[in-house]
Amino acid sequence: MKQTDFLYLLQRYQQGECTPDERRVVEQWYSLLGHQQPPLTLSPAEREQLRAELWQRIEAQSLDAEDSSQPTSRRWYAGGIGWAAAALLALGLGVGAQQWLTRPTTGPAAVVQQAADWQLFVNTTAQPQTIHLTDGSTVQVSPQGQLKYPRRFAAAHRTVYLRGEAFFDIHPDKAHPFRVYTNNVVTTVLGTSFLVRAPDGAEPVVVKVRTGRVRVNPLAATSLGGGSLPKAVVVLPNQQAVYSPVRHELQRQLVAQPVQITPQSFVFDDRPVTEVLSALEEAYGVDIQYDPAQLANCTVTLNLSDESLYHKLNVLCKTMGASYKKSETHILFRSPGCVVR
Repeated sequence: MKQTDFLYLLQRYQQGECTPDERRVVEQWYSLLGHQQPPLTLSPAEREQLRAELWQRIEAQSLDAEDSSQPTSRRWYAGGIGWAAAALLALGLGVGAQQWLTRPTTGPAAVVQQAADWQLFVNTTAQPQTIHLTDGSTVQVSPQGQLKYPRRFAAAHRTVYLRGEAFFDIHPDKAHPFRVYTNNVVTTVLGTSFLVRAPDGAEPVVVKVRTGRVRVNPLAATSLGGGSLPKAVVVLPNQQAVYSPVRHELQRQLVAQPVQITPQSFVFDDRPVTEVLSALEEAYGVDIQYDPAQLANCTVTLNLSDESLYHKLNVLCKTMGASYKKSETHILFRSPGCVVR
C-alpha cells in the first residue's frame, strides 16, 4: 500500500468510514507499534502532521459525543480499538507525547517549529517564562516545563499539550472550551486560572484552581493497563485534583494554602462567630461546615486582616475553645458552644 493511501485509510478509520477489512488492516498496523517495525514507515514530518490531525479529530469527536443531540453517525466510532486505543494510535506514530517533548532546542528557552503549525516551547531557564496564545490566554511555563500549542486554534476548541508544570490564565470563551492534555489527564476549562503539574513517570498529576472552575478527566488511554478509570471531577477555587497513574485514583481536595479570591474585611467587633465563618467562606471560596445551634450565642472581637486562612481559623479557635479539620474539599468547624452572659 502506498504511503498516501495508508494516510487516507487512517483518516477514514478515525471517521468510522472503513470497511471491516480496512479496519483489520489499521488494527493490525496498530498492534505492531512498539513491538516490531510497522508495515509502513512515515517521515518525522508526516508522522507529526498525522498525529496532530488525529488528535484534532479525537478532540472534535469527543466534543460531539458529549452532546447527546448529535446524530449517532457523527459520534465517535465505537468499534475496533475505539477512542482509547485511537488516542494511543495518535501517540504511537513515532512522535508521541514524550518524544515531541524531548526534541533538542537552542538557547536558554526556545520555541521550536513543528509540523502542522504546531509549536513547542521548552523552558530551560531557571525562571518561569510566559507564552501568549492567540486567543488572549497566557501560560506561565515553569523551569523544565514544555508546552506544545498551535499557531492558531481549531474552530471548535482550544487544545494544548503540557509536560512539567505551568500556570494557565485562560481567556473566557464558552463557545470554545480550552483543554490541557498531559500524559494522564485532560483538564477542560471555559475561562479561569489554574496550575497543572504533570511530572514524568508514576508521580501524581496535580491540577490546582485559583479562579473559575475546571473539569479533570483521566485519559481513556490509561485504562488499557487494566482496571476502570475514576469519573471526572469538577474543581473549584482553592481546590485541587490529584490523579495517581499507578493506582488510577482521582481525588479532589483543598490546596495546602488557600489564597483569598474575594476582597473582604476581617475586622470584627463583638460579632457573631457565624458571621466570621461566612466572611471566610466568601473570601476564600471554601465551604466551612458547622452546627449553627452550637454557635448561636457565640460572639468575638478579632482583627484577622493579615493572616492566612488557616491562621485565621487557628486564632478563632483559640479565642473560643473550638477546633477544625480539613475534610476533602471542605472544613469542619466544631465548638463546645458559648454560655449566655
